[in-house]
Amino acid sequence: MTTLLLGTALLVSLSGCSLFGDGGASEAAAAAQAKLKAGDLPGADADYAAALADHKDQIDIASGAAFLALERGNLEAADRFLADAAKDAGDRAPEVSMRRALVALQAGDLEAVSAHGTASGLPGGKLLAAEVALADGEREDAKVLLEGAKAGGGKVAELAQNYLDLMAADDPLVAGLSEAQALWALGTRKVAVRSVEEVVLNLPDDFQARDEQILLWAGRAASVGETEVARGMLDGLIFAPEGQQWRKVATLGLIACADGDSATCVRTLKGLEGTAPEDGLADARATGAWLIASKDPDAATKLAGPYISNAAARALYKTGDVAAAKASSPGGALGQFIEAGG
Repeated sequence: MTTLLLGTALLVSLSGCSLFGDGGASEAAAAAQAKLKAGDLPGADADYAAALADHKDQIDIASGAAFLALERGNLEAADRFLADAAKDAGDRAPEVSMRRALVALQAGDLEAVSAHGTASGLPGGKLLAAEVALADGEREDAKVLLEGAKAGGGKVAELAQNYLDLMAADDPLVAGLSEAQALWALGTRKVAVRSVEEVVLNLPDDFQARDEQILLWAGRAASVGETEVARGMLDGLIFAPEGQQWRKVATLGLIACADGDSATCVRTLKGLEGTAPEDGLADARATGAWLIASKDPDAATKLAGPYISNAAARALYKTGDVAAAKASSPGGALGQFIEAGG
């Protein structure tokens, strides 16, 4: 999923420093980054703020400061830091544009996502711009961008080809899945699941992935609290694909979690132990914990407590139990955020 791929890229690209620049700037960036990696967010924040006063056009300093601004939810400041660095970025201009596209993605500013992604000239930037074009119904523009994104190879190329395969389908409903997928990837998730309901339920019977698509989108709908949409999709599922019955049960559990039915939520998801794949069950339970956390913290703890993952840590942090969230965090950027007290 694009958001997962690029969300990871966002954290890596904004918190990592390659330490270019004059000696003073490099030393300042290195000192701030060392504190960031050690989990000393207040110390790193102070160091980056001091470094910005003298080196606001230095890309690595601006990137670190932007990362911390994002951690505080200050998206405007994050982009401002990068914009200052972009003025004299030279041959590093593409990476700055890509970082600005990722900040815009976090902010939900799709026009800026497209502009910065295209300006970067990078495969990931072209993929983002293509998704914005698809969300706007501009399939021809999206096709050109996706062909460009394929040139980079790897996961970005795979995602680009998946979009192109959908768009090339003769059936307009199958082709329409590309637009819904783009909406989901760009973070407009409630819009995505609402827009795709009639599409997936009316996919032709000879479309091999029909039932898989219904399960996929029903689970997504439940995960964003669109429980009526999720139920409607499951009602259209006659038989789950072989080996996938657990996903239907898991989606019913997520629906219960989103509706605040704690007993059914916990019973259904815990009842999948031994029948669902471990990774799939861990993801479902963490998602269920997130959905129920504000309504029933105890239920969320029962679901997420046994796991060490970012998803489990986020759910437990939402309950207000910082100690449990720290215990479940595998470290990294989220661990630093929790360790610093949010």
